Amino acid sequence: MVDFLLLLVGLIGLWGGSELLIGAAISLADRFRLSDAYIGMVVLAIGTDLPEIFVAVDASVHSLTGDDYSSIVIGSAIGSCIGQFGLVFGIAGCFGFASRPFRRGLRNAVFLLGGLAAVAAFSLDGVITRTQGWLLIGFYAAYLLSLALWRTPAEPSGDLPPQHALSKDLTWLLLGFLLLLVAAELTVTHAVGFATYVGLSQLSVSAVIIGIGSSLPELSVSLVALWRGRGGLSVGNLMGSNVLDTLLVPGIGAALSPLAVPPEVITIDIAVQALVTVLVLGFLYASPRGIKTPEALLLLAIYLAYIGVRLTR
Repeated sequence: MVDFLLLLVGLIGLWGGSELLIGAAISLADRFRLSDAYIGMVVLAIGTDLPEIFVAVDASVHSLTGDDYSSIVIGSAIGSCIGQFGLVFGIAGCFGFASRPFRRGLRNAVFLLGGLAAVAAFSLDGVITRTQGWLLIGFYAAYLLSLALWRTPAEPSGDLPPQHALSKDLTWLLLGFLLLLVAAELTVTHAVGFATYVGLSQLSVSAVIIGIGSSLPELSVSLVALWRGRGGLSVGNLMGSNVLDTLLVPGIGAALSPLAVPPEVITIDIAVQALVTVLVLGFLYASPRGIKTPEALLLLAIYLAYIGVRLTR
């Protein structure tokens, strides 16, 4: 019970630290007149995915001491990806996402599906090596480069200019960073203890509990963005977050300590991630409807089925 309570404290800390960073990041991005899509895919994606990054780093450092925490890195990364496309699009999509230009979907498809294919290929022998980890990091760097080279200018917005002083934004960034450090350590340590207590694997606990907890920042950002009529911010955040979770999180984890990948990750987790990714890309970029309530409920149903499978294994 103590492990569960401290795990919750860690997840709340991850959410709180992300909120501090997100608020400061939006203020800084608006200050420099970046477009909603660019803010979402780069600034917010990195900000909302810091929980997964910190969890991966902390778990991999623990693995260097002799214990194998690979399942926490893999589970939190893939669980978060499925949560963002299944749970977040499933809930926020009930409020409606307009369709997006097809040309923007091509880059997302290349990095989302290409990155997932690379992770699956590297996992076939049961281990993602340090070299392969660096290759995943390089793939993510290519994604950032493509965003920088083909960045769209900021669209006119009625929003007021940032109200915070630059020093205040930087202070919130630092505080959020420190809170994430502490929360990641709590989350990783007590996720292992909780998994042992309830008889679940580290992979299941990471994919379900940490995956849901680390998806809360994206859900918060998506709902607020839709409320403010800035749907591009929400879509960009979710797309950028999934590219980061697919490539950078396991890449950093493997670069620090090789990741042992159970066969079920390919047959269950990666398969479900591929399914929801193809559906989201099709709904947003190939269908004139975008994501409405029926599409959102389908994504949510797939996510709930995935949770059911993970908890019963």
